[in-house]
Amino acid sequence: MTSNTYIAYVDGACINNGKANARGGWGAILHSPQGATLEIAGPLDGERQTNQRAELTAAIMALKAVSKPAHFDLTSDSDYVVKGINEWMEGWKARGWKKAANKPLDNLDLWLEVDRLLAFHQVKVNWVKGHSGHTGNEKANTLAENAAMFQKPHRVLTNADPVVTA
Repeated sequence: MTSNTYIAYVDGACINNGKANARGGWGAILHSPQGATLEIAGPLDGERQTNQRAELTAAIMALKAVSKPAHFDLTSDSDYVVKGINEWMEGWKARGWKKAANKPLDNLDLWLEVDRLLAFHQVKVNWVKGHSGHTGNEKANTLAENAAMFQKPHRVLTNADPVVTA
């Protein structure tokens, strides 16, 4: 990546994962090339709240936070997000957004949005072990857990960046 790259750390959380009373949240930290830092988080919408949806939403919201095409170095502790983008998406697309054996793809709505954003931005996706003391991942995790628990959005921007959107 180049020196004009946004660095993003993303994470999701879901209390009572997949159950009727599940509460999900997502969190992201973005560092801009200009030195701005954006912290964003929010609760999941809708009835289908799972860890996977929370993780994907975190990546989507980080990429949507920058309004002009940009380079991203995006880090997640989610195998689902990292392998989905780096390994599986190409095959899903080739099969008409189906998994192997023609099975429907879970979270298709979110994967289609990820695909749209990957066409807009240049994104390198990295995996980091969760809960291992990685500062960016730990902060994104805390934001996601708080959003899941309290069901409130969070947004803090330091050192304003004209490309970062609300």
